[in-house]
Amino acid sequence: MRKLLAIVPCLFLATPVIAQTVDVTGAQQLADDIARYVSKAAFDKHIVSVDVKNDAYRISVDFKALAALASPMDPGAKIDLSPLAVLVKPAAGGSWDVTADSIPAGSIEVDGPQGHQSIQWAVEGAKFNGLFDPALAYFRTLSGSQAGMTLSSKEAKQEVQASIGPGTFTATGTPSSGGGVDFTLSEAFTNFTEMVRAKDESTGMDFPMTLKASNLSVNAAAQGYRSRALLDLIAFGIANADEAKIKANQAGLKDQLRAALPVWNHIDVSYSFGDFSAETPVGKFGAGSLAVEMGMDGAVQNGAIGYKMSATGLSAPVQLLPPWAGPLMPTEFDLNVSGVGFNLDGMAHKLIDNLDLNRDPPVPQEVSDQIAAEFIANPPKVVISKSTVKNADTEVSAEGEMTFPAGKPQANIAVEVAGYDKVVDAVKQSASSQPEMSQVLAVALAAKGFAKTQPDGRLRWELTVKPDGSVSVNGVTLKGPDQVQPQ
Repeated sequence: MRKLLAIVPCLFLATPVIAQTVDVTGAQQLADDIARYVSKAAFDKHIVSVDVKNDAYRISVDFKALAALASPMDPGAKIDLSPLAVLVKPAAGGSWDVTADSIPAGSIEVDGPQGHQSIQWAVEGAKFNGLFDPALAYFRTLSGSQAGMTLSSKEAKQEVQASIGPGTFTATGTPSSGGGVDFTLSEAFTNFTEMVRAKDESTGMDFPMTLKASNLSVNAAAQGYRSRALLDLIAFGIANADEAKIKANQAGLKDQLRAALPVWNHIDVSYSFGDFSAETPVGKFGAGSLAVEMGMDGAVQNGAIGYKMSATGLSAPVQLLPPWAGPLMPTEFDLNVSGVGFNLDGMAHKLIDNLDLNRDPPVPQEVSDQIAAEFIANPPKVVISKSTVKNADTEVSAEGEMTFPAGKPQANIAVEVAGYDKVVDAVKQSASSQPEMSQVLAVALAAKGFAKTQPDGRLRWELTVKPDGSVSVNGVTLKGPDQVQPQ
């Protein structure tokens, strides 16, 4: 919400500054430029306005006026947001200096499928400033800070109370060599707290949980983000909002959609928490650090999506673990999974090429079926880059790949374990007091018999699964091919 409110009003400054003098005529010109992206009706209904304030233009958004328009469509909805005001001043090179000293607070209440839902938020001491470049349709630089933020939400079976302390953010944008914008975004905050309570009277469930972190950071970077083409697409939609117009001009719509591809070449986003903890009725879980990362190509040929999750200093309530399991408790992990071979470029162009707003559905079912068949015939590959789970005595790592040609699995995955004897010893100890663990011990000993001992003492298992259904470990067949069913 904070990032959107900081950036969205400024994205409408898409026309370079023509005159350096700030006056009423310039305000009207700026209003006309903004109307291309929000519609002239937004100004006529006083939702958006532009006026002169000293040596700058003030762009104001009255969310109450916007809410008044929404109320007749959903009488059960209540929307209350404080106004947003952004000051923009002509700068060198046709750019705009942008500043604001607040971010709107507000509340929303609706009656949805799950009953009455509400959310309230407030941001204290917020401010930001930056240099917006119309040629990029993005900020060259942007920075801001806040003193704190609170949020609460309530629905039938869950309540949330969250807060975050002081924080800052910065962003940059530069022209991308292949078109679009390369941008970065960095945010850093302190004192994150979120109290979640799941409650269901019909089942008697009442589970409160409190999440905390001493610090939270968010980082993002993108290459080739098509900011200008996306703005042009918005302007085209506003200019052709009437159904008859958009149907008559759908050739232009297709041109605009193609120009926006691949939306971005690649984008990376990461979240990291320091001194993370989760307090629950069964005890306190913790991590010295916890991070989640995602990388994603745009609508390109042979694209990829990657996920990474890592943590150090893991801890769990002692009472949840039997004494023998303590030595096996992981203290850190690093998991890396990706999908490669996505041809979103071909899918997107085929959908656009076959789009016809005069048909129902706009894209023929046979085209959708063809895209699905091509995906199944040449599915993306799941790749496990080296991933580890470890503690002081043991380490388990895995890497490999898997795909599903014609819907059947094909995999080559290698697993290595250091300190395997420690695992076996722990299972033996458990079997002395828990007879059912004897079966686990038998499996553990049998697995050791299949392993290859590496020069460093690690045990290695290479699992191979073929499309014919056969399964082998280190070359030893565990399962033969499936029987071919008669046609």
